[in-house]
Amino acid sequence: MPTTIPYLQTALRELDLPQNEAEQAERNAKSIMEAVASVRNTAPENRFGLIYGRIQSGKTRAMIVSTAIAFDEGFKIAIVLTSNINDLVAQTHLNFAAGFPDVIIRTKDDELTSEVESTKIALEYGEGRLLVVCSKGSASLENVIEFMKGIGAKNHDTIIFDDEGDQASLDTQTRRRSQGKPNSEPSKIHYLINDLRKVCKSNVYVSVTGTPQAVLLQSLQARPSFIQLLPPGDPYVGGEQFFNTSTPDDNESHLIRTIPDDEREQLLDEDSPIPSGLRQALLFFLVAAAAAHDKLGQPKENKGYQFLCHPSLKNKEQSIVEDQMRTFVDDIYKKLLTDASKIEEELKVAYNELKKTATDVPALPQLKQTMIRQLGAKKILVINAATKRQGISYGNSINFLIGGNTLGRGIAIPKLLVTYYTRGGRISQMDTMHQHARMFGYRKEELPYTRLFVPRMLYDRFREIYLSDESLRSFIEAHKDSPASFPIEQLQELRPTRPAVLDVNTIEILRPGMQIFPSPIKLPQPQRSYQKVANEIMEIFDVKDLQSAIGKEAQINKEKATALLSMIKTGSGNTWRDKTIGVLLKKIDQHLGGIVNIRFREAERRIDSNRELGSGMLSGAEHAESREKDSPTLWLISATASDESVIEYQGELFIYPTLVVPNSLPKLFIFSNK
Repeated sequence: MPTTIPYLQTALRELDLPQNEAEQAERNAKSIMEAVASVRNTAPENRFGLIYGRIQSGKTRAMIVSTAIAFDEGFKIAIVLTSNINDLVAQTHLNFAAGFPDVIIRTKDDELTSEVESTKIALEYGEGRLLVVCSKGSASLENVIEFMKGIGAKNHDTIIFDDEGDQASLDTQTRRRSQGKPNSEPSKIHYLINDLRKVCKSNVYVSVTGTPQAVLLQSLQARPSFIQLLPPGDPYVGGEQFFNTSTPDDNESHLIRTIPDDEREQLLDEDSPIPSGLRQALLFFLVAAAAAHDKLGQPKENKGYQFLCHPSLKNKEQSIVEDQMRTFVDDIYKKLLTDASKIEEELKVAYNELKKTATDVPALPQLKQTMIRQLGAKKILVINAATKRQGISYGNSINFLIGGNTLGRGIAIPKLLVTYYTRGGRISQMDTMHQHARMFGYRKEELPYTRLFVPRMLYDRFREIYLSDESLRSFIEAHKDSPASFPIEQLQELRPTRPAVLDVNTIEILRPGMQIFPSPIKLPQPQRSYQKVANEIMEIFDVKDLQSAIGKEAQINKEKATALLSMIKTGSGNTWRDKTIGVLLKKIDQHLGGIVNIRFREAERRIDSNRELGSGMLSGAEHAESREKDSPTLWLISATASDESVIEYQGELFIYPTLVVPNSLPKLFIFSNK
C-alpha cells in the first residue's frame, strides 16, 4: 500500500540538488523501480537485478532516490550493503541519512540489539519505514540477519541494494567447486547474503556496480533478471576525456602525462632518487592546487585538494613511496621558504603545463605564496589494510594519498587533482583496474587543474578497459531483453575479473584464428529446415542448385548472416550455441567492418545411436585460408546421413555451420554460455 508520506519529494528536497541533477536522479530512479516492479511478484530466484553505472557517476544518489520511491510504493524495509571499509560505511550512511529525515535508520550493532522491539512496532502497527546500512563483513551481516528475524522482516516487502555487488558478494569458491575440488563450500559473505535474503522473504535484490564483469560472467541461473544502465549527468568526467585517443600525446584534453615505463622499478628502490615522472607529478600538483585554491576557493568540508598515488598493493612498497614523497615535498617547502630560485625552472614547466587547460591562472609569484601556506598544513596519508578501518583523515589544505585497492573502489576522493599510477603486472584485472580510475566523477569545475601521470603501457590498458566498458554498455543497450550471453572484450594481458568467482564449466573464450563449430548437433526432424537454408544459400551465390555453389565465395552483411544462422537449429552445447552465436558474430564484426564471408561445400557424416550428427571440422588448409581473411568466414556444410542404424535419417540431408574467426581480430571475448 502506498504511503501518505511523500518520501520521494522529501529525499529530493533534503538532497538539495540543482534542478537538472534532481530531474535526472528522479528519471534514473523511476527507471530502476520500473525494472524492480517487473520482477517484484516473480519467483524468488528471479527477483535479482543489476544497476550498471559508471565509475563515480552518482550510483549512491540513484540508490537513495530509488529507495524513496520504493518506500512510496509500499516497501517497508530497505537494506544497503556496502564495503567493510569504515570510510565507505560512514559515507553511505551519511548520504542516505541526509535524504531520509523521517526514516528509522540502523547502522551500529548496538542499535540492532537495543531497538528491535521499537522497530517492530513501527513497522507492524504504523507507517514506519526502515533503512539498514550494513557493511559486508561477516559479523555485521550476522547481526543484521538476527535483527531482521527479530523485527519480523519476513512479513514486509524489502528491497536490498548491494553497493559494489561484484566485490565481496559473489561466491569465491565457485571455481574450486566447478573443478570438483574438496572444501569448496560457498564463501561466508556470499552465504550470509543469501541467508539475509531468505530471512527477508519478500525481497528484491539489486546489485549496483560500475564494473559488472564478474556478475555477467556467472552461469545463467546466477545472472540478473534485469539490467538497468545508469546514465551520468552532464558534468560527469570519464574515460572519454582521459582515454579518447590511441596515442596519449594526441589527447585533445591534455589531461595525460606519460612517464617512463620502467619508473615503477626506480620508485620502489629505496636507494634511488625520486623518479622524474613522480617529481613532475608532484610539482604540477603543487602549482595546480595553489591555482585551484586561488581561483575556486577552499574546498567544501575543508577536505583540501588531493594527490593520489597508486604504486603497489604491498604495504612495505607503499612505505618506500611515502618516504620518497615526504623527502621531496619537504625539500620543495624548504626551498620555497629559503631560495625559490633553485626550483624556479621546474615550477615554470609545471605552470606552463597548467596553462594548457586552465585560463586566467594567477601569476606564479602569487601561487608560490599559496603553495607555502598549503605545504605548511599538508598531510601524507598511506591508506591500506592496516589503516582503512580508521578512515581517511583528510587535512584541510593539500593531501597526498598513497594506497592500493583500498583507494580504488567505492570511496569518493573529493577534489582529486592529480593521479600518479604505476601499479601494473604481467596481467591486469579489468574490473579492479577500472575501479582505480578515481579521477572519474563530477569534476568539471576542477578538470582544468587535473592530470593523470601514467606509463604508456598502463595508459593503453586503461584505454582498452574503457573501450571494453563502452562496448559492453552498447551491447546491453541493444539487448534489453537480457541475452543468454554477455561477451566481454579483453586483450591477452587483461582478464575481466578474478577467476575464483567463475565456473570453469560455463566460461568460453573466443580467440583470433579460432574455429567455432557445433558439437554435437542434435538432429531435428528430417527436412525440417534443410530446404529453407538451401534456398538461402542458392540466393546468396546466385545459383540454381547447391552443387553450383561449391568452391564459390560470397560476402553478406552481419545482419543477413545472423538471420541465416537463426534458421539452423543445432542444439549444440559447446561454444556454438544457437541463442548466442549471432551475438558472437556481431561482436566480432564490430571490429572487422560488418562483412561475413560465406563458403559452401559438401561432406558425409555418420549419425550415432543418440541421433547426433558428428560435427564436421574443416580441413587444415580450409581453416588456414579462412583465418587469413579480413572478415569472419561462415562455412555451410551439407551432410548426408548414411548410418543404417538410424532408419528414419537414411539419405537425409542436413546443413551444419562452422565459423572461422580471422587472425586480424584484435581482441579476445570471454563469456558464460550456460
